[in-house]
Amino acid sequence: MSRRLIRADGTETPIPLPMTIREVADLIGATTLDSVNLAHGEVMILDDLGCERGLPVNATATAMYHARCVPGTTWPILGDVVIAPDADFAPAAGPLERHSG
Repeated sequence: MSRRLIRADGTETPIPLPMTIREVADLIGATTLDSVNLAHGEVMILDDLGCERGLPVNATATAMYHARCVPGTTWPILGDVVIAPDADFAPAAGPLERHSG
C-alpha cells in the first residue's frame, strides 16, 4: 500500500510520509474534500468542488473509482487526488480530551 499523488494529467508522485488532511487539501488545491474508500484499506482524497471549479477529468482516479462503484456509474473524478492508507486519517486511539477555556 503506497501513498501517492495522482495528478489529472496522469502523473503519479510517491508521498513518503503520512499527511494531515490540511496538507492533502493544500497539495491538491482544495478547500473542501471528499473521499472514496478503495480496496485493501486505501482511501482516495479528492476535491469535492471539482465540478464547480471546472477541474479536468482524472482518468486514472476515475478508473479506480469506477472499479469500486455500482456497475454503470459514469461520474468522473475531477482534478488531482491523493491515495493513502485509510489508517493515516484514523482518529487517535483512546478517549477524546476536552479542553476548557
